[in-house]
Amino acid sequence: MKVLVCVLLAVLLTETSASSSGLVPNVSLYDVVWSYSDPLAEEILRSSSFVEALRSSRLTERCYTRFVQQEALYLHRVSSILGVLVNSLQEEDDIRSLLLDTLKHYSSRNQSVQASPPPQWLLSSLLSFPSLVLEEPVYWLVALSARAGLRRFLAERLLFSQLRPGASLLFEAEEWSKETLREVAWTRRYRRVLEERQDRMDVFKAINIFREHMLNQKSFYKTV
Repeated sequence: MKVLVCVLLAVLLTETSASSSGLVPNVSLYDVVWSYSDPLAEEILRSSSFVEALRSSRLTERCYTRFVQQEALYLHRVSSILGVLVNSLQEEDDIRSLLLDTLKHYSSRNQSVQASPPPQWLLSSLLSFPSLVLEEPVYWLVALSARAGLRRFLAERLLFSQLRPGASLLFEAEEWSKETLREVAWTRRYRRVLEERQDRMDVFKAINIFREHMLNQKSFYKTV
């Protein structure tokens, strides 16, 4: 089924009636890039021990603490890179505003970082960011939206019925759920800006960037 969806999307991308971006009218760029990485998200859902602990309501304090610490390492390093990128932008627009808000969000989440050499999975993930310097800022949003989009996906598949106020969850799962709801809001913001700019974007470049950063998330969830 997933293969069929990708084939249909490929047809959409090559229609002669498409816009300059390669998308036909009323097709969301975000939906397209996500569809090409959906198998990766499914693999994370099936293979991550952390996700399995969430699914089975056996998330321990130790497991959750490791997740928080590893994510803080990631956000700390990425926020450093993002700060340099944002400072290089001269034009005040919705993209710079969203990147700046993302920087503040990431910086607020990495307060628990301890001084230690970065693990191999993080070093590999960080290699995806330098190439973004050469791209238009809108593609930075494509890269950042992978992490938020995955959290939304996991919430829908694992905790959607349990995220309502008053639901009974383990403390650790409840904390993860609260943070995930915030990431769902970020996904909406990324999606809105990308859809506003999609007619002037290279669809296949966006697909590849999003997929690369989803692979980074796969490495992260394999570690935790």
